[in-house]
Amino acid sequence: MRRSNIFKIAAVIILGLMVLFWLVTSVIGMLAGVTGELNNLIIMLVVVLLAFLAWKRLLLGGLLICGFGVLLALYFFLLPTDLQTITPQLILMCVPLTLAGLLFIEADWASKKRN
Repeated sequence: MRRSNIFKIAAVIILGLMVLFWLVTSVIGMLAGVTGELNNLIIMLVVVLLAFLAWKRLLLGGLLICGFGVLLALYFFLLPTDLQTITPQLILMCVPLTLAGLLFIEADWASKKRN
């Protein structure tokens, strides 16, 4: 298996686990009556669309996923809460997005290096 495919598969696994986790927690939260869980579902829809784009166009998708992770981190830091409250969201949303985006960028670099 080529190195670029390994990076792509690793990025998709990271994004898939993240989407699965947030999908389950959002549905459970909505069933329990917690308001605001719809935001997480919208974010996960955007992540799935970006993952599909990244699978087709490695560099562009990787840059967009990294950018989305950074934008989410900025959004969480701008919320009027303390760092202890936003740390789980940073770790469970922003870090996987940035890591997966970097893996897609690395897959693009590895495929160009091979050719």
